[in-house]
Amino acid sequence: MIATVEAALEDLRHAGLLALLDVLTGRPGERAEDVLLDLKLVDDHALALALSLRSGRPFRGLRDVSPDHRLFLYLPLHVAQRERVCPLRLDDGRLTVASAYLDPDLSPVRERFPSFELDLVVSPRAEVLEALRRIGV
Repeated sequence: MIATVEAALEDLRHAGLLALLDVLTGRPGERAEDVLLDLKLVDDHALALALSLRSGRPFRGLRDVSPDHRLFLYLPLHVAQRERVCPLRLDDGRLTVASAYLDPDLSPVRERFPSFELDLVVSPRAEVLEALRRIGV
């Protein structure tokens, strides 16, 4: 896995895409990450690995994850879809959330459940969206 991660980071460095994330404004209402992915300048798995390493947050693949529909009582589905996040588990007041971004707006959860601690893990955007599609399946 280390070779894969190093290769992904090296590809992004050569393409100048890690630096581009810092300056890319994107289209109005769009995140820089989405612009890179939509233009196919970077693979979503490689981007998620690079963001994970850059931020120090854990990486989590979601290919075999079937989200627990009860967790969407805490993190509403419309917020999850908009912010590209998927709740994974709730343990002792700690909600673990997979995110395609480093800074999703989870203020609705924080406002409604102020005692919850939120743990973010980084996941590829396509896997987050696919996990959200599997709700209730």
